[in-house]
Amino acid sequence: MQETGNSLIREFTEKYMETLFYFCLKKTGNPADAEDLTQDIALNILHALRKGTVPVSFSGWVWQIARNRYALWADKKHKHTQTVTGSDVYDYDIADENGDILDEMMRAEQLALLRRELAFIKQDYRQILVAYYIENKRIAEIAENLSISLSAAQQRLHRARKILKEGMDMAREFGKLSYKPENISFVASGPQPTGLPWRAVQRMVPVNILIYASNNPVTLEELSMELGIALPYMEEEVQMLCQATLLEKQGDKYITNIFILDKDCRLAVYNALRSNAKVRSQFIQEFLTDEIQAIRDLGIAGAHLDDNHIRWWLVPYIIDHLVSSAPTDENLFARPKRANGEAWGFIGYEVADIPPDGSVIGKNGVGDNFSHFYAYKINDYEMWNQVGEMTWESVMLVGECLRNNRRITDFSNSEKRLWLEIDGKFAHADAEGRIIPDIPVVSNKQLEQIFTLLRNHKNYDTFMQNGLDVYQKLEGILKKYSHAVLHRQLGYHIKMEMCYMRMMAVHDLVDNGFLRLPADPNKSTLGMYFILNEAK
Repeated sequence: MQETGNSLIREFTEKYMETLFYFCLKKTGNPADAEDLTQDIALNILHALRKGTVPVSFSGWVWQIARNRYALWADKKHKHTQTVTGSDVYDYDIADENGDILDEMMRAEQLALLRRELAFIKQDYRQILVAYYIENKRIAEIAENLSISLSAAQQRLHRARKILKEGMDMAREFGKLSYKPENISFVASGPQPTGLPWRAVQRMVPVNILIYASNNPVTLEELSMELGIALPYMEEEVQMLCQATLLEKQGDKYITNIFILDKDCRLAVYNALRSNAKVRSQFIQEFLTDEIQAIRDLGIAGAHLDDNHIRWWLVPYIIDHLVSSAPTDENLFARPKRANGEAWGFIGYEVADIPPDGSVIGKNGVGDNFSHFYAYKINDYEMWNQVGEMTWESVMLVGECLRNNRRITDFSNSEKRLWLEIDGKFAHADAEGRIIPDIPVVSNKQLEQIFTLLRNHKNYDTFMQNGLDVYQKLEGILKKYSHAVLHRQLGYHIKMEMCYMRMMAVHDLVDNGFLRLPADPNKSTLGMYFILNEAK
């Protein structure tokens, strides 16, 4: 009997104490009174358990005592009508041993309050509250997941509860993503000279505004109510987001001017991209197998660079050709024009369980129309950074040396310092001091010759139809998960999502051995190339 009593006491302290507080807060409307009433209910329950009471339905018994003690408190305070708001606890059926009052009460109203307040507390506290109240995990399980003691988890949960006191009188429910703003990441394309978009999303309040206004036109008053922020402060936040062109004003309402893809949208996009990926990969392998010698004969790489080096550049490059050929007037690299005169893309992604072949291969570049360095940024195989990237000054030096057949023995002191950044990475000097590139070097004329070989390949039409099918699938998906303002940018964003086909092709061709991984990624330049055109 003693062991049963101890077990019930543990169950009560672990499972019911926090829920009781929110029940009391709802009934009293005052945090101090709620704490007093919670302690009164807990003392009565613990006293009965220590005396040996073993209820048939423990949950029902707990909430019956809670109702009785609340009734006594209300009579004593003579404030029943003033302190009880919304539905009364008597409106809920008392849960049996197979249920929990949490399923009804917390999900109906208290869950909404939690979601709103969770946006404004530290991540450690938010993490434990989300796990306990929203994901319905037991405190013992939470402690194990966080690798902390049970008592430490209980103390953290208790402290987190106290932080939630302010603003608990608002009952409007947040959007489904807003209680975990750290689960949204952002990706940019193109330069942003003012830095506004990145500065705007460094804090959680602006991110929550964007999440709530995504596909959901809202007024300032609605945002203020939803986030629990006074209207003057909300006006400042919204003005900043409008200046960053992340929000657009329509009448008295605001809506996002960027895509924010939730989990469902991201998975739908991934599945559409992956559905016929192996067909694309097979075509690229066939083309490069058939035409690698013809490509080498164009003189784009020295004999010291093997076919694998050329393949790592051309695999994502051919995917880019497919993306650029999609049926829209928007060029892959022509970013949406912003009201402040800038041109860039900015996309939010909810964290989702996407396979590694759905991750990004980015593309960085520096230079001008005559000398330009590009690097495909491979987000797998420890290849994101590789040997690094060339600077503007080093690109200009290499381009000028290759164009005019200059030797390192002719370098000025400043050029010698620049050469130290290049030598052994992107190029080296032969015995006579001539610069030998260690990445493919190609002109616009040679690129067109490569594309001619590509277009003449026997399966080229099938390859292009594959890209068209993907474009049409993504068009339907992104329209479904966006709104009319964003449809003005639809073609660009479809192409940006199609760029994820780069990694899918790389994964397929690494898996079948067509692409070999570098022995040391930190010394690798795979996926890098240099554009060299004659200066006029």
